[in-house]
Amino acid sequence: MREACCPQCRGAARLVRNPYYGAGLAVHADLLVCQSCGYTGYADNPEEDVVEASHARSDSALRRFLRMLAGG
Repeated sequence: MREACCPQCRGAARLVRNPYYGAGLAVHADLLVCQSCGYTGYADNPEEDVVEASHARSDSALRRFLRMLAGG
């Protein structure tokens, strides 16, 4: 289990995987759940640049594959 600091009370908070991440408009990979005050909110995506870079690589691979299927 990963931990972080609560933005509201500065207590210990758990980082929980967002079950809706990647589906629709959910852009936050983790949710922040505070053990002390009960605060629940979205956590920042620290690996956002890495995810975007890997998405760009898979996008170009997909485009190459589609070009191959189209015969170009």
